[in-house]
Amino acid sequence: MPVDVNRLRSEGVYEAREPVASLTDDLYQVQRLASDWHSSRRKLSACGAACILLGLFTFFGFVPGGLALLGIGIWLLYHMKVYPAPVANHMERCEFGRSIAAMLAADTDPKELVTMRLVFEPKEEVLSEGPLKGYKNGKQRLFRVCWFSISAKLYDGSTFSETVEDVVRERKYTSTRGKRKTKTRTRSLIGLRLDYPSERYGDVSALQARMRTEMYLPEGVKVRGVEVNDRAIKAKIVAQAIGIPQLVKVNSMLALGIYRVLNLSLQKRGGKP
Repeated sequence: MPVDVNRLRSEGVYEAREPVASLTDDLYQVQRLASDWHSSRRKLSACGAACILLGLFTFFGFVPGGLALLGIGIWLLYHMKVYPAPVANHMERCEFGRSIAAMLAADTDPKELVTMRLVFEPKEEVLSEGPLKGYKNGKQRLFRVCWFSISAKLYDGSTFSETVEDVVRERKYTSTRGKRKTKTRTRSLIGLRLDYPSERYGDVSALQARMRTEMYLPEGVKVRGVEVNDRAIKAKIVAQAIGIPQLVKVNSMLALGIYRVLNLSLQKRGGKP
């Protein structure tokens, strides 16, 4: 199914329900588009700035020519909006989507439909907002944006679902020199859920204490919560200030830890992992 370029351009959203292989192909296409848009934005920005600068110099010697150059420069900068900045600046998110698709490919029927949603310009959900004590004109805002979700049914009858959201703390204040400052801190929150068939794995809740010890996560990544019952395993981890390649690695380690516990439960029942 072709990528909905119009929606990608207007809303910054890629959403599809397709087999894993098709999702991977789509994400390659989206990343190529994003790369082209990023390149086009850079060229338009450079040309627009050059025209405006040249127009200012020309204006004092030849007014009509200066005005023409200024108009061209402004039009070039305005025309940049044809190539949406959020998609162009976050093309690496396609790499994360492909990594999840690759992880699921070995455990999902090639014909099984997988639902994926990748957002390049997610809406902000404000968690708190108020004054920032100790700073002149200080204000602090805490919000989160969910930019990835996926759901798939696996060979063993389990249902895999995952979300990724960024929790952002934004602080604005006036410095001692009178300059307006804005500082942000971003943490990524990965939520993974696995609804497993109890007839195959039994009641995994007996191994809940083992779950945390099987999650070998890098430094700076913390387990926010683990919940295990007789039908599902839910885990949330928090990682601060890491890029997409590191996020891919963290996600794989989280999934591997959960499957270690599932295999332990299966072995106790006399089954083979």
